[in-house]
Amino acid sequence: MALPFIAGLAVGAGVVVAISKSKTIKETASSLFNKSKNMASESIEKGKETVNDVKQTIDATAECIKEKKAQKALSQKTDNDTEE
Repeated sequence: MALPFIAGLAVGAGVVVAISKSKTIKETASSLFNKSKNMASESIEKGKETVNDVKQTIDATAECIKEKKAQKALSQKTDNDTEE
């Protein structure tokens, strides 16, 4: 029976403290929001840079493979011409 009364007092006290310090709470929340927004922006930029690096690596690898295939085909053609 006394537990709901004590819980009500605790919640009421919490509300009074929150109202009396609402300016501080608002500033803190705003600061945290701005920090998280900046961190998210930085993370997105880092992600874009990583994606670009991966794309460049893949393109370079594909180009290297094409060059090796062309060299191999040229080498085989040269070998066939010398045998004849």
